[in-house]
Amino acid sequence: MPTSPSAKAAAVPAFKKVLSDPAVREVFLPGGPVGIFAPHGGGIEPGTEEIARAVAQATGATLYVLSAKRPTGNAALHVCSEDMLAGISAKLDSAVKACRMGIAIHGHGKTKGHPIYVSGLADRAAKLAAEAIRNAIGTNWEVIDEHSKIPRELAGVHKNNIVNRPREHGIQIELPRALREEARPAIRGDASLLVNALVEVVRHLS
Repeated sequence: MPTSPSAKAAAVPAFKKVLSDPAVREVFLPGGPVGIFAPHGGGIEPGTEEIARAVAQATGATLYVLSAKRPTGNAALHVCSEDMLAGISAKLDSAVKACRMGIAIHGHGKTKGHPIYVSGLADRAAKLAAEAIRNAIGTNWEVIDEHSKIPRELAGVHKNNIVNRPREHGIQIELPRALREEARPAIRGDASLLVNALVEVVRHLS
């Protein structure tokens, strides 16, 4: 859903406020030309940080993580990716500049069919990623990459979305909770196969 001018005005202090929370940590590790982003790590969207770190470690990709580790209530620290605007976080801005294309790992709460949504402004790269994921775990999880079939709030096509800020834009991958649960406390099962597929995607795009 498009962000209204009033919502945009409120987003800047909201992001600043989240970054100032003592439970929030940012990590930026410069690396290769593909950037892996987990902007809702820790307890915000559990499992996304673990998957992002595993892919970056295996490929040497640039990594950006924003994580929250409160005992409870981490969801309150969620900020939409399109509201994480430039000029607020030096680490996020550095990560965007360090890569030419991004891959963002997100989580969603849809349970019907446990779909994996793949989108983003890097259309051809998103199709490549969707096919790699489908080949790896498509028998157990529905992979949807047609924009018309992706809920508007989960489609990573906004120009201000952090994954689309690198010069060649990026890919947003939305993972269901059931799959993300296989990434904690250790990556296993289909989450491990997903990581392997994304490693190959990163290598192809680098």
